[in-house]
Amino acid sequence: MAPLFARAAGLPRRLRYHLAMTTGRMTGWFLRLLGRGATAMPGKLALTLAPDLLAALTAGRQVFLVTGTNGKTTTVRMLCQILQEQGYTVVTNPSGANLDSGLTTTILLNLRSMKKALAAGEKMAFVFEIDEAFFARLASQLNPDICVVTNFFRDQLDRFGELRHTRDLIARGLAGSQAKAVLCADDSLCASLGRDHSQPTAYFGMAASSMSRSADNAVLESPFCSFCGTRYQHERLAYGHLGVYACPNCGYKRPQPDLCFIPSVLTEHNSELECVYDGSSVHLTCPVPGLYNAYNAAAALLAALMAGLPLIDSAQALEHTDAAFGRMERFNVGDKAVCLILVKNPVGMERALDFVNSATDVGQIMLLLNANDPDGRDVSWIWDVHFEENMLPGRIGVSGMRRHDLALRLYYAGKKPGELMVEADALNLFDQMLSSCPDGRCLYLLPNYTAMLTLRAGLVKRYHLRDFWR
Repeated sequence: MAPLFARAAGLPRRLRYHLAMTTGRMTGWFLRLLGRGATAMPGKLALTLAPDLLAALTAGRQVFLVTGTNGKTTTVRMLCQILQEQGYTVVTNPSGANLDSGLTTTILLNLRSMKKALAAGEKMAFVFEIDEAFFARLASQLNPDICVVTNFFRDQLDRFGELRHTRDLIARGLAGSQAKAVLCADDSLCASLGRDHSQPTAYFGMAASSMSRSADNAVLESPFCSFCGTRYQHERLAYGHLGVYACPNCGYKRPQPDLCFIPSVLTEHNSELECVYDGSSVHLTCPVPGLYNAYNAAAALLAALMAGLPLIDSAQALEHTDAAFGRMERFNVGDKAVCLILVKNPVGMERALDFVNSATDVGQIMLLLNANDPDGRDVSWIWDVHFEENMLPGRIGVSGMRRHDLALRLYYAGKKPGELMVEADALNLFDQMLSSCPDGRCLYLLPNYTAMLTLRAGLVKRYHLRDFWR
């Protein structure tokens, strides 16, 4: 194929675009016929033929970019729901394919709906989840209107290094754009991006009165001031390092949230939130449970408000959002429920453990740990998880490439060998755990990324779940 790509470089721009789009779309259709996800290869081929195709396809349209460590996929899904209920035709990357090839693939496979929307005079928006490492490059290509940064947690150390480096990757992208920024006030690293951003910036966060007062024994991933290096004083904590903080040296402190949420009721099925913005208050029931998803809902809601959408209508739209694949995704098998909770790092695992421990419908629990490139090869982060403080009751199923590492960690946390079912075949272990799960109860699955994709692919075939790219 190399001669084709070489000849394409000398073609006129319009013809090059046409060739690139045709090649990409045909590749996508062919891969889908084979039952493949077709989330990146069509775009990769198209960009080889026309490297500036992504910028050309999004030029002149409203673009939202969502990045950060945790919550990107769910925040994108929530924001899309709001925009769609406001009459927008939305193009997004639901598979989480968040590099330039994935974004280009998404657009190519949605060209027909885009043309119909344009012909009908409908509003259109692109809402993309962006990998942190590629944010600066993609922000310069896409010229976004609004950028949402969810949070920064230690994740995939072999990819990004320290948290500060990840933060600086995002800062470079914001510095080169004219986008409005939506930032988490409770995350000191995330909020610090707003200090030097020249465009309008808005912050979301939880009401301080809803946070924990005790921060004395907390192990914080981002304990030092972004500007002078002095250790922050934390008055309150929500979870992880998110909370109310202030630097005793230079005076930098948590900015006042423009959108503040109060979680009144948190269950295994939903979250009841009171959201306050610009003197107005609205109540919403978020159907995607968990405190971290309350943060995601606040991020999506504030992004919509920054785009000029109404508060009440936007909040009501959030109540119609369902879970993204593998992110608090629930389905029923007979009289039993199954819940998939993606975990990628210590804080994510601890939030998932806390959620499962507080659930009233726990029947069985299964943990899965892989170490492929998308997961990060370094799995030493499992030793930073406070399993001792969040130890799950009863028997635990353990699978994945690094199942023995995880089983060893659980053993040192106090689990006896007889309380661990270690199995190489994840689907076989799933069958055993589901069989022993009582009727009316839930089997909770806590996998990391590629473990989730592999297990879910098997469950899609069995139980006719939505394919991950849909």
